[in-house]
Parts: sequence; C-alpha cells; structure tokens
Amino acid sequence: MSKSLKATICCLLGYCIYGFSFLFSKIGFDIAMPNVLLSVRFIIAFLVLSLFIFTGKAKVSVKGKPVKKLLLMGLLQPCIYFICEAEGIRLTTASFSGVIIGLVPVAGIILGAVFLKEKCSLFQIVCTVLSVIGVILITTGGMGEFSTFGFILLLISVISTTSFSILSRSISEEFSAFERTYVMTGLGAICFTVIALIETKCSPELWITPMKSGSFWFCTLYLAIVSSVIAFTLINYALNYLSIGHTLIFSNLTSCLSVVLGILILKESFSAVQLFGIAIIILSVFGVSIYNLKTEKKEILK
Repeated sequence: MSKSLKATICCLLGYCIYGFSFLFSKIGFDIAMPNVLLSVRFIIAFLVLSLFIFTGKAKVSVKGKPVKKLLLMGLLQPCIYFICEAEGIRLTTASFSGVIIGLVPVAGIILGAVFLKEKCSLFQIVCTVLSVIGVILITTGGMGEFSTFGFILLLISVISTTSFSILSRSISEEFSAFERTYVMTGLGAICFTVIALIETKCSPELWITPMKSGSFWFCTLYLAIVSSVIAFTLINYALNYLSIGHTLIFSNLTSCLSVVLGILILKESFSAVQLFGIAIIILSVFGVSIYNLKTEKKEILK
C-alpha cells in the first residue's frame, strides 16, 4: 500500500469521525455548557496522549525545531476555529454556516498554491467546486437574516482550518503527527478551560452536575479519544503526504455524514435534493482521490 493510499484512507476515516462528532456534540451540549464540554473533552484527550509519553509508547521533542509554527498551528485548530465556528453558527443559520464552512476545500486549493506552491489540475478544481455545490444542496432551507459579524467569524473559521492544514503540512518533517496532535489538544485544554471558568464564574455546580450524567461521559469520551486523539492524528498523518486541496475536500464528507446521522438517529427531515447533494460530495471526493492515486502511480512508473 502506497503512502498516498494510506494517507487517503486516514483522511477518510478522520473526517468520517468528525461527522459523528456533530451528533455527540449536540447531545452533550444539551447536558453541559458548550465550553465546559470542550474543556473536559480536551483535558481528557491531552491526558490520554500524555499517558503514551509516560509509558514510553511515544515521545515529544521540540529542541531545534520551529516551535512557534507548532504553537500557531495549535491555536488555529482547535482554539480559533472552534470559537469562531460556534459563534458564527449562533449568529447566522445552520444553512448559511454550512455553505460557508463548505468553502474550506476551495480555500485550501488557493492557499496551498500560494504558500506551498502546490499544483492543482482542472479536474481537481471541478471536483472541489462540485463538492461545495453538494454542501449547498445538503444545507437546503432559508438562509435567514444576514449577520455581518457572523459571516466574518465563519470566514475566520474557514481561514483558520485551512491555515492549520498548511502549517501542519509545512512542519510535518520536523514534528510527527503525534507531536502535532499533542500540542493541539494541550492548547485546546488550556483555551477552553479558561473560557469555561470565566463563563461559569468558577461555579462548581455547572461542572459537577453534567458529570453525574452517563450520557455526558459517553459523548465526552467519544469526542476526546475518538474525535480529538484519533481523528486529529489521522488528519495530521494524512497531511504528511497529501496536498492541502486533496485533504480538505474530505472535510465536506463531515457535512454529508452529519446530515445522514441526523436523519437516521435524530429523525430529522430529509429531501431528494439533499440526497443529490450527498451523492455529488461522495463522487467528488472519490474522483479527486482516484485521480491523485493514478497520478502518483504514473510518477512511480517513470
């Protein structure tokens, strides 16, 4: 199995895990304040990764390496991205925010070409645009009242996750996928714990009460271990070998899967237009992946 194929599979699994995270987050947010849930999520994730270090299963080394880039990467994702996305969604509508977040692969192609000099074929551009159209079809419904500030926050979230991908790829030779994930979860734990303490005014009740719920721990453990530890590591590994555009087109699968799970589990409404949108996204992602794998095979044969 080639490195590109392994990376593609890791990318697919990582973003599919993110798709499930929307469902678990929605359930968790009904039990605890969002930032309390995020705080506990990233603390657990950080502790799990720390356990690997203490037991000698993994190591972190920063000596002589671009630590500033590593820290900036961790601030962009999850800190800035989560904050701006959540507030942007609150100020706009699910439909509008879904469309804006769906532009991530397009931003990835543009920024990847500018900063990493990555080349992108016409076929890849067409597939990426089609995947965005798929997201638009999935998020059918009224766009609601326009919020300039909400729109700006959503754009910042798009830029931050794309910039994270660029930084993660640019420092992949200096830092392993584990090291990058470790810093991300550590900064996430600090950021959201501080915000949660301010929001709750350090009230023990707002922290302890949710922790008495089995559903809270079920959702939090999935978000911490599966979504944060495993998915972040998979995506960081994929960024070692895939272009930014190829990696980020998988992000639209997250919207696709979250809609399907909402229909199957939460019994949300569904339409033929959304089904068509899902089909477009899947075909677009499949098309880009097959194209890249064939390109890599030709280069090896040369």
